[in-house]
Amino acid sequence: MKRAALALSALCLSAWPAAAAPVVTSDSDCPSVAEVNARLADLWSSDNPAPVAARIRVAGAQLVVELASENEPATTRILPADPECPTRAQAAALVIAAWLDTRTLDPLGLPVEVASPTARLAEPQIAAPAGETLVASPRRFLLGAGAFASLDAQGAGAILAGEAAWLRLVGRFGLQAGLSLPLPREMALGPGKSRWWRPVLTLGLQVPLREGPWVVAMNAGPAMGLLLVAGAGFDQDHTDVTLSWGASAGLQLARRRGRAGAYWAELRGLLWPGAQNIRDDVVGATPRLAALPRVEGHLGLGFSFALF
Repeated sequence: MKRAALALSALCLSAWPAAAAPVVTSDSDCPSVAEVNARLADLWSSDNPAPVAARIRVAGAQLVVELASENEPATTRILPADPECPTRAQAAALVIAAWLDTRTLDPLGLPVEVASPTARLAEPQIAAPAGETLVASPRRFLLGAGAFASLDAQGAGAILAGEAAWLRLVGRFGLQAGLSLPLPREMALGPGKSRWWRPVLTLGLQVPLREGPWVVAMNAGPAMGLLLVAGAGFDQDHTDVTLSWGASAGLQLARRRGRAGAYWAELRGLLWPGAQNIRDDVVGATPRLAALPRVEGHLGLGFSFALF
């Protein structure tokens, strides 16, 4: 049915004027018809057009472009579906432009003539010659920073965090690493008080749930905290340092800003399975314990820069 509809569209095009633009349809907004047409306007020349109907589909990790014209049988081109919508639109426009026997763009954005676009499209898939790429390679390493509000059994706090993400390391899966630096906290303990600080390093598997201009992704993995405790107001103030091991999970909503990076909001939680306590040892008194929070919730905003 799809090929029949595509062929019918091409048949209708045969009655169009010679300078008619191709009919482009897409099954999603990534890429959208408007994005593809905008890029095609820079690639397509109306000097000697061949009327064509193009149908764009996203099937998993593949970008499928189905083409039909009044003079040639329908054909299908299959490309990798880049996570960036503008890159998808550029790739689809290049395929359509080549089919129209016009010009395309090299990786540097300079116009070059395509000697035989029809012969190129006759292959099952488009494969650029060695040392040449159809579109610029996607940027898959992001480095960002954000500010979070935290909530736990001891009350509220504030956190500054840095994040690094490696997208699509294996298929759709990536890695995310984060370093959280909370503001120091205090709690009363016997005749004095204790000040504690727990920077946290997380490493998680990142899985996109929705892709496009708006991205929804989840991440989960282990967490390591470095707990630093210092007493104040005691006859003898002591300090201590120890490691905390836990787990982290988060849900992130991001708005991509082209190839520059993305704004994001993230909701995440931390779990510390092992109980940790701060103890005062006052001479002549029974030692007292103060439990540290074992569950934390964080909500924050940030921006990530695309490095390469």
